[in-house]
Amino acid sequence: MTYIKLIKIFFKENFSFRRILGFDYKNHKFKTISIIILLIYGLASFLFTFGYIFFDLGKTLNQFGLIDILLAFAFIYASALSIMFVLFRANGYLFNYKDYQILEPLPISEHIVIFAKITVMLIFIYFSVFLFLIPFGFAYFYFSGFNIISFIFFLIGALTIPIIPTIIFSFISLLIARITANFRKSNILNSIILFTVFLTIMYLSLKINTFEDYNPLLNQQAFMEKIGNIYLPIKWFINSVNSHNVLSLFLLLVSNIAIFFIYVYSIQSLVRKTNQKGLSKKTWKSNRAVISKKHSIITSIAAKEAKTFFNTSIYVLNVGFGPVILLVLSIASIFYGNNIKSYFTADLGLDFGMESIVLIIIGFTLSMVYSTAISLSLEGKHFWVLKSLPIKAKTIMYGKMLFNIYLGLPIGVISVLLFSYSFDFSLLSTLVIMVFVISLSLVVTVYGSLINLFVPKFEFTNPTEVVKQSAGALFGLFGSWIILVINGLIFYFSTKSISTNLGILLMALFNFILFSIIIVFIEKKAESLFIKFEV
Repeated sequence: MTYIKLIKIFFKENFSFRRILGFDYKNHKFKTISIIILLIYGLASFLFTFGYIFFDLGKTLNQFGLIDILLAFAFIYASALSIMFVLFRANGYLFNYKDYQILEPLPISEHIVIFAKITVMLIFIYFSVFLFLIPFGFAYFYFSGFNIISFIFFLIGALTIPIIPTIIFSFISLLIARITANFRKSNILNSIILFTVFLTIMYLSLKINTFEDYNPLLNQQAFMEKIGNIYLPIKWFINSVNSHNVLSLFLLLVSNIAIFFIYVYSIQSLVRKTNQKGLSKKTWKSNRAVISKKHSIITSIAAKEAKTFFNTSIYVLNVGFGPVILLVLSIASIFYGNNIKSYFTADLGLDFGMESIVLIIIGFTLSMVYSTAISLSLEGKHFWVLKSLPIKAKTIMYGKMLFNIYLGLPIGVISVLLFSYSFDFSLLSTLVIMVFVISLSLVVTVYGSLINLFVPKFEFTNPTEVVKQSAGALFGLFGSWIILVINGLIFYFSTKSISTNLGILLMALFNFILFSIIIVFIEKKAESLFIKFEV
């Protein structure tokens, strides 16, 4: 009974509508409807895009009698998705959870608390995994023929997919938490380690894809077969679904359940020590003289935002991911420029110039810098302190905007120079692209601030709720992509009658106009909106 009650409490605490949206959906119907529309749009885009790729993959595999390999793809990709969620959430949810001080004194066994927390995390992972498996399942049963036994075995087997990845990578997350807890700058070190893990995974993924086929998944076929032969749960999953092998399904279930229970009971002591260690703060003694420096209010707010950013791992990983990837790609273009150009032009059959491709890369990565859409929310219960200061609301928003610009624009400018060098862009094209990058960074920044003013989320127990699950993050990311789509339409239709450079300048002009409209609105409305905020 205690286990069930804890699950209900944890689930309500993390996944209630008010928690996710940041407001009462009954009193804000327009906001709720807008979010639902965005979710439907995102889901439809995902199912169409990935559905097409996986359907095409299934068609090709079926022609060679290898449709069962599609199940290996499904298992491995769903496992990778589980790994991403675990790395993002395990540290703050299992090993440094904020309600530890409340739960520890209660007469509840440690393993029950851990069971309940992992169960709630798995429910969230299951939702994402099953959503991800829809295109795979449709393609597999379309080409192999629908069979009710295969379908039931597929659903049961899918329940086991996230378990072992969750165990392994939550343990890795635990080790990272234990190691970094011994350092004063533990959050920054934790972010660096997690970034290294993600970049390593991306590098290995690129090594697997040799770009020899128009469908990149086909290049992974041999790799998937090898993994399927080595990793027994994949073999059991394929045999149970494809051949109705009851023994394989039994082995799949029993092995995962047994490992899960053993893991939960074995990490109790480590979880307790890590949470206790997380309550203490590392300090150091310095004999250096304290130097006072005077900065403007806006610069000071930007510096405060930078401190919050680097001290919050999930913030760094989500909002800083775009600039890091952009920098990595632009540096890689110096060494692999010809390969990249060949891939986009010859392999993918894109007949537009590299300037357009670079615009897409830079635009997509810079649109992921959405700190202004969540930075106000991350003030949390301390927002009243900021609100009580003798500082105008618009000044606070300008400071947060400045940090967002610092985060994305410098790397955007550097990447333009590197791409221009790699692909021999003319000086005029380089300058024009740079103007566009500046305009995009500005408009995405002020748009994020506008969103956070209307959908703040001050109530949260973990920053992940704001960075990944809040309405501000959702609107900020999807809205930035909509701005990109509008830019793309302007470029597409304008370049039919004018040059590429003029088309890019038209996009920049649109961005500057939109930026001006939003910034004027924020100047006029920020103060009144701040007054309405309740913490």
